[in-house]
Amino acid sequence: MNAQKYLTEANKQQVCRLLGWDELQYASFQEEQGIEYVKGIVGSDEWGASHLLKSKLFWKWWINHWNNRDQEFLTYAAASPASLREVMYKSLNNAEGFEFYPHRVIMEQSYSILSKEIIKDSIRSVETV
Repeated sequence: MNAQKYLTEANKQQVCRLLGWDELQYASFQEEQGIEYVKGIVGSDEWGASHLLKSKLFWKWWINHWNNRDQEFLTYAAASPASLREVMYKSLNNAEGFEFYPHRVIMEQSYSILSKEIIKDSIRSVETV
């Protein structure tokens, strides 16, 4: 396991311990916020959102940013009252407040997948006529 993966896993374990969450709760919240984030940046383009959400590169990018927020949370969470930790964590990771965007390569990969599907759909519709 490389150093970044080890750090990400260690942070996740510490966050789960501090919040009293299991890994499923952690991963579900992470995924839910990722979906909300994508919906927020692509707006009503459901097709574009579904393609971006299929991108492994997007999810790696998302987890990397998530780990940065986990590190931030861990700097103060242990000294915070246990009753406030979950609220603090959810607030820190609320996708509505994010003002950063995926790197160009991530968006290009998503659009590449989208373009290929459009071409396939066009070919299928011509073949069925």
